[in-house]
Amino acid sequence: MRNFYLFLINDNLYSLFKDNPYSIYNILKEICSLNNNDSMYGNNLFKSICSKIDADKLNRKIFIDYHRELCYKKDHKKHIYNNLYLNEETYMEIKNSYIKIKSNKDYSYFLRALSKYNLNLFVCDFKNHDYFFLENSKMLV
Repeated sequence: MRNFYLFLINDNLYSLFKDNPYSIYNILKEICSLNNNDSMYGNNLFKSICSKIDADKLNRKIFIDYHRELCYKKDHKKHIYNNLYLNEETYMEIKNSYIKIKSNKDYSYFLRALSKYNLNLFVCDFKNHDYFFLENSKMLV
């Protein structure tokens, strides 16, 4: 299973780092590894890089756009895509600070769905050291 974390990068940093995503990945990875003593520093650094996600609005928008699809369902705040024919099982949870996607596929249904919203989303799979800007991703076409 892949665990993707998506962060909404603020516009200024996006324009500076869209061609050099490694820098943002490195900073986010360091923030995740900070201990509790440095949590205030990590929180301030995170807020300077990432913008707040309007989780309620995005949850509603995705539900409205995809609720008629046979393989899609929503259970409280969790979006679920289960396609037996493509052998894909994907879960997505949207929070105010990040989006988490858990999938058995490298390029999941929800990554393709989110790419349509023109957000400065930065995707990280910390376990597999994989990262990219969603809009620059060629595999989503």
